[in-house]
Amino acid sequence: MTVTRDPAGSAVRRVRDTVRHAAAGLRGRDVSLWAAGLTFFAILATVPLLLIAARGAALLTSPSVVLRGARAVTKMLPDAHDGGGGIVAFAEAALRMPWWVAVVVLLPATFYGEGLRRAMRQVAGAPVDAAAGWKGRLGFLPVVATAPVAAILVLTAAPVVEPLYTGTGWYPVLGVVVSFHVLWVVVSIGLSLVFAVNSSATPSAAIAAGFGLGAVLSGFLHGFLLFLAILLDWDAPFAGLPLIGAVSAWALWLYLLHVVLLVGHQAVLSVAATSRAGRADQVHSGDRD
Repeated sequence: MTVTRDPAGSAVRRVRDTVRHAAAGLRGRDVSLWAAGLTFFAILATVPLLLIAARGAALLTSPSVVLRGARAVTKMLPDAHDGGGGIVAFAEAALRMPWWVAVVVLLPATFYGEGLRRAMRQVAGAPVDAAAGWKGRLGFLPVVATAPVAAILVLTAAPVVEPLYTGTGWYPVLGVVVSFHVLWVVVSIGLSLVFAVNSSATPSAAIAAGFGLGAVLSGFLHGFLLFLAILLDWDAPFAGLPLIGAVSAWALWLYLLHVVLLVGHQAVLSVAATSRAGRADQVHSGDRD
């Protein structure tokens, strides 16, 4: 007897099974606490990582490329909160950084890898052994090594995108489209390396997972621009202290980004699990035929 297969129906069932598997995998588990722990490591690592990225970008290109890109990024930010001057000052500090300081900041920059490994293994239900910290830091070195190249992509694209953001009509929409794709490539490369190191995924699966989740995170990062455009007084809950308000808002957004990242990691695990189950069902079905 010939068995008629319905590819569309099979795809719908696969998506439904994946969603159910992901929901079951997260039910009753403290993703919020894991994201908070990852955010702690990220706060320690983000500034050193960006310093290395900017300094490396200047060595690979020139200091003028870094400064021009930083100024363009400043002009692209909304006017509701005055944080643009800090970006240029940060770039100038990175350019003044001597080589021995770059070596020193390398250690805290790798803390992000430790946080990622711990959090991702918790999501996967895998044990976190005593060596997880050093494994995560060493495994994050490829991301650190590619950070200057990623910075070059962003900084060279910024002067091109900035006139679109500040233009009229449909130009800002075009600017968002271009910047989304640039950021998507940058984030996806880093995520692909993270998945390759911290999961059992094959290289092709790690790249697919990195670019799939990278599209979501790129959109989420663009949402931060909308957040900056909201006229909220970040300083009010902190007795008008502007630095505390700005850092707290940044930490909150990092936390939300990591919630999305960990939920996305569970979705990647669920896709792999349902794919294995689907292949097993096809084998059993073929044996019965």
